[in-house]
Amino acid sequence: MRKRTKKKIFGGKIRDRISSVAGKINWQYIAIIVIIIIGVCVLIASYFICNNDAKNIAVGIGTGIVTSALVTMYLELINSRIEKRKVERYKRMLLNPLAETVDKLYVHIALNVNEYRVREELGNFFLLPMNDTKEVSDFFSKMKEIDFNSIDSKDRKKYDTLVGISITYFTEIVTQYERLPFESLIIENIITQDEYDQLKHFTMVNECKRCINILNSTNLVEQEEYKITIRLIYVMFMFINRLIRIFDFMSTKIERENKWIKSHLHDIYFNEIYAFSDEYIQQCVERAEAEAEYYAEHPELIEEQEESEEDRLHRKISNAIWAGDVETIKECFPKIDKDNKEIQSELTWRIAKDVMKDKELRKLYYQKYGIKYKMRREKRK
Repeated sequence: MRKRTKKKIFGGKIRDRISSVAGKINWQYIAIIVIIIIGVCVLIASYFICNNDAKNIAVGIGTGIVTSALVTMYLELINSRIEKRKVERYKRMLLNPLAETVDKLYVHIALNVNEYRVREELGNFFLLPMNDTKEVSDFFSKMKEIDFNSIDSKDRKKYDTLVGISITYFTEIVTQYERLPFESLIIENIITQDEYDQLKHFTMVNECKRCINILNSTNLVEQEEYKITIRLIYVMFMFINRLIRIFDFMSTKIERENKWIKSHLHDIYFNEIYAFSDEYIQQCVERAEAEAEYYAEHPELIEEQEESEEDRLHRKISNAIWAGDVETIKECFPKIDKDNKEIQSELTWRIAKDVMKDKELRKLYYQKYGIKYKMRREKRK
């Protein structure tokens, strides 16, 4: 009995496979190929015909059949490709509002979840698309078990940041998904049967709706609100993963987002985690010691930075301004390069107000720069 049952199941699978393959076969192309074979056979047969007139007729018929069939196949291929592009363009246009919303929410979830994971040093990033989601499921299960009563306000803040995503994004995705005319899309060949079968599973969407309704209509305590939000983020994350695995153009957009998200997360890790680690500090110490030892052995490589005449003049005028030494500034004025904007700028700041009250110094300023002296007003903050 069991052997018969196994045989029936096996036979049913074979029939389903054959019918599936048969449904995908383009019978028009097969017909054209058969016609080409017939034409080739006529041409081959003409080789054995002795009568020249009959031979010429057979060659003409065979050539005509092959040529017509090839031209028909070429035109059919071109038309099918054009039609396929039109369908793909229409599909993208129809699904674009959903794709844009998915993209926005994915960025929020990916940043919040992965920033938390980086700062807590929990391992690899969660970036879609993913094949194995067990680690994601385990992570969100642990997050749901967090007890707000047993943690301080500082730790609670990071969990608030983790779930700090507006419900509007989730609601918009659910609404747009439910409005899609799935039956019309499959009838008009906009989506394939396989895509239709995957899209018609509403389990995740219904769970998202349930969570949204609870968050919107119930006065929850903070602990329960946190748990429901974590559940909503997890289910939506898995739903987005399924969507982008169905549609390639959605996956392409997500992968573009992943590039800058990864760069952002690496920056956080380096600046907030690694830069304060013992390993990094030890590397810096070793590098500094090695550099000091190297230059101690090769002192000729140390470049002595000589102070230029202009730098010494600038420093001398700056010190005179702070000291209120008008005479020193007068002595230095003939040596000032009028193109040196740093010295001119320093003379117009409020710190130089007292020394620039001197009439002779103002006259020297006018002679040097060709404009009347005017103290610069500081911008109010």
